[in-house]
Amino acid sequence: MALTDRQKRARNAEYQKSWRERRKAADQTNPDALERALLQQVERCERGEMSDQERFALADKLADLARNFLWRSHRLSKKALKVRHGWPQ
Repeated sequence: MALTDRQKRARNAEYQKSWRERRKAADQTNPDALERALLQQVERCERGEMSDQERFALADKLADLARNFLWRSHRLSKKALKVRHGWPQ
């Protein structure tokens, strides 16, 4: 039995919702997207639109992100050395 136009629209809406949720989840775990979002919050902070508590929370998030980037760079640096010297993985 063929789907009616209404059923097709409902099915399409479900597909779109699912796609948007996957896209949003991917953006929230992407380091570049996280950095972009935090930098937007920093701009808000610089304009004086944040309370002290919000500023401290933002500072903690920035410190955590910087630490994660540092760890990531160390891991990549070690991999680069292994590749350069032909060491076994």
